[in-house]
Amino acid sequence: MDENRLVRANKNDNSIKIMIAVIAVLSLLIVGLALYLLVFSKDSNNTENNSEPEYVNDDSVDVHSTPADVTDPESAVDVSAADDSSDPEAGESQDDPSYVDESSAAESSEEESSGEYSEPEHGWVINYLGYTYLYKGYGFEQFTFSTNIVNKYTDSLNKIQELAGSKRVYNILVPTNCEFFTIPASVKQEDDFYCASQRKFMNNVYAKTVSSIINVDVYNTFETHYDEKLFFNSDPNYTHLAAYYVYLDYCKAAGITPIVAGMYTQKMLNNQFLGKFFNATGSERVMKNADRFDYFDIDEVYTATEKVYRGSGVVNRTGVIFADTGSYNYFTFLGEEAKRIDITAAGDSSRSLLVIGDSSAAPFITFLVPNYGKITYINPQLYNESIADMLSSDGFTDIVIITYNTYAGRLLHSDLAKLAGD
Repeated sequence: MDENRLVRANKNDNSIKIMIAVIAVLSLLIVGLALYLLVFSKDSNNTENNSEPEYVNDDSVDVHSTPADVTDPESAVDVSAADDSSDPEAGESQDDPSYVDESSAAESSEEESSGEYSEPEHGWVINYLGYTYLYKGYGFEQFTFSTNIVNKYTDSLNKIQELAGSKRVYNILVPTNCEFFTIPASVKQEDDFYCASQRKFMNNVYAKTVSSIINVDVYNTFETHYDEKLFFNSDPNYTHLAAYYVYLDYCKAAGITPIVAGMYTQKMLNNQFLGKFFNATGSERVMKNADRFDYFDIDEVYTATEKVYRGSGVVNRTGVIFADTGSYNYFTFLGEEAKRIDITAAGDSSRSLLVIGDSSAAPFITFLVPNYGKITYINPQLYNESIADMLSSDGFTDIVIITYNTYAGRLLHSDLAKLAGD
């Protein structure tokens, strides 16, 4: 009996020792955790107090520069003359730097009082397009150029004319919205936003092209008709109406009788079109300034068929107007962005046209369907082969090079040189 009691007493004694050890270990862990949290909290406070807020260092990343500043470091950018013509969407009072938009001020005050984010009225946004400048719900690309860029572009044009021989070669430079839209000088200076004179750039190009190239100067037409909504607020492209005015100037230069716009039904595709400037920036101000997207229904009057080259495949379809393109309304013109599109049209079978150009070419080409029997469109930004044989062959009577006046990094000079076989 005494032996059993002794065993039980030893067991109880061991259990107590184990419990005491466990409690001691737990106590040490708790004390260690408390000390760690105390030290971590102090370090965190010191870091917050001593570090600067996160921001983009303008010294290392120049959000106001354009690809021209990077790709063409040897030449100084010409920003000597920006044309501030009237803005039909903005009253003349906005030209005055002291002008205050009371509605915008009231909106900003209301947002601030409610604690909501207030989007700046103007400034730069870095995005997949590169650099987009926003001003009161409008998007812009900055335009700059240099003597070097003028020389490269005209050298490419002259090379194409040399390969084309006796064919008629037309050069069309399309001005962009920043040339005509009014932004107060004080705002431009504050944001470091420049739009060099596109009139000067165009004159410099015209002066350096060989005399056999026919330069179709559309500048005065755009200046005269600017208040007819030639550009989108939310997209870098021009409207179908603007392309029609380019078509009229081209017909005059080429000796072609143009089709009167009244022959076509003008239709509205979308009254809330939001283009690339919105998709790239997500700006609420641009969203509230959405565009109306209208087009002339060419297919309703004239028939045409397309052969579209996609990668290594070919797609055939009817028409040049496609109002069911869905995601991006600008594909209404020719249906999509492809490297090459061959169009069989109902126009003069003795005339055939080769068009080389950026997205400004698509809406322009739709108006040429009644005037040519065959049209081939080459997008030099997607087409990777030389077209030297195409230029020198008898397959075309006329050749048109058309491009927007946009920042130098997107001008077609390098693409044109590639197509010409250089």
